[in-house]
Amino acid sequence: MTSSLVPRCYSVGQTMPAIGASSEYEETPLLIAIKDGKETSKPKRNRRQWLVLIMLAFGNFCVASCVSLQAPFFPKEAEIKGATPTQYGFVFGVFQLTVFIVSPIYGKLMALITPKFMLNSGILIVGVTSILFGILDRSPSGTPFIALAFAVRIVEGLGSAAFTTSSFTIIAAEFPGNVATTFGTLETAYGFGLIAGPTLGGALYEVDGYYLPFITVGAILIVCAVITVFLLPDSVLNENMESGDLLKFWLYPGTILDGLSIMITTITIGYNLATLEPHLRQFNLSPFILGTIFVVGGGFYAITAPGWGLLVDRSDITKLVGVSGCAIISVAFIFIGPVPFMPFDTKLWIVIVSLLLHGFGIGAVLVSAFVGALRDTIKRGFPDDLTTHGLVSSLFASSASLGSFIGPSVGGYLLEKIGYRNGTSVLLIIEAILVCILVIYLVWDYRMKKKEHGYERKSDQQYLTK
Repeated sequence: MTSSLVPRCYSVGQTMPAIGASSEYEETPLLIAIKDGKETSKPKRNRRQWLVLIMLAFGNFCVASCVSLQAPFFPKEAEIKGATPTQYGFVFGVFQLTVFIVSPIYGKLMALITPKFMLNSGILIVGVTSILFGILDRSPSGTPFIALAFAVRIVEGLGSAAFTTSSFTIIAAEFPGNVATTFGTLETAYGFGLIAGPTLGGALYEVDGYYLPFITVGAILIVCAVITVFLLPDSVLNENMESGDLLKFWLYPGTILDGLSIMITTITIGYNLATLEPHLRQFNLSPFILGTIFVVGGGFYAITAPGWGLLVDRSDITKLVGVSGCAIISVAFIFIGPVPFMPFDTKLWIVIVSLLLHGFGIGAVLVSAFVGALRDTIKRGFPDDLTTHGLVSSLFASSASLGSFIGPSVGGYLLEKIGYRNGTSVLLIIEAILVCILVIYLVWDYRMKKKEHGYERKSDQQYLTK
């Protein structure tokens, strides 16, 4: 049930204005349905909300394309420039470390800076830095190349953090009745961006070398930033809204576990970004085919994320969905290498199937963790406004970015020291520990709710006997 996410109740026949809507947009009529003999209401998206959704989906697609662009060919180019796997793994990771550091700051600033301004600025920065990253091949080899790559990726991380935090804040504010479904829709756009990035990057790399993919995607992002300035409506902040209590927000077991789930899931994504291409060199694949393989997981994630969102929107089982997703990811990492204790060698078709499973599990974890954190925070008494939405958005962005920093950084080191297959064993152990922790929390939470329910029933009986 998602009624806890709706800040106000409306009677039959009334209309519900979209949060931050101005008078030029029509009001949102409620659709009344009958379920189990009871009337339920579902807000119908109006013209404003469709415009917001389309613009955010377009932005997510473009930013994801840029983030995933270099995975199929940057490791090879970096090695030509004299970089080790550990060094280019940190080039992947420093981008996410930057997002991790600044996302909570952006979340706190959401009450002072409009989400639209933050989103537009973020897209523009990512576009410009993408173009700069595309001319790195003209720098001297060795330390200058690595230093410039670090500098560009840090600035790109600042832009990506602004975009991600503001994007999640806007959907929580504009779509209070179906946050999970909308989040899943945007994750589909992001997933298709993960598909387009390596595929387009590999094709353009074959056409004219290293610079062309980055110049092309960077130019598209700059155009996207210009378009959103004129077409994306403003999300109006509540009057007298104060900055959120970040420490109180984080110090809750459910919220900590949501952040941990997001972090570990993105560790697995980042690990493959930095290490899968060297692992697949044994098959002598062309850049285009290699780029296509990279999009398998992202594509299946894009297709299945709305389904996970619909499931979470219609139920209150976010942690159970998260456990299921982690279990699926664990199975994927058993076979993708495969782990050393499996009695067969690496096979390309098994790698592809494992990437499909990986993408399927990613959707379950990320969608359920975001929505679960938002529901738990509001149930704890936080106001249902952009301050709280900004805190939850910063949780997602920070946790995802920390994982995406650890994944390629540690992945490059593991690849260099123990190889890809042994490295997947480390990831498998981490996922298994997370599954155990989540199951323990589910059992504890169920017993606590059962005990509270028992106290409520006992109190009711005592009241009736008086």
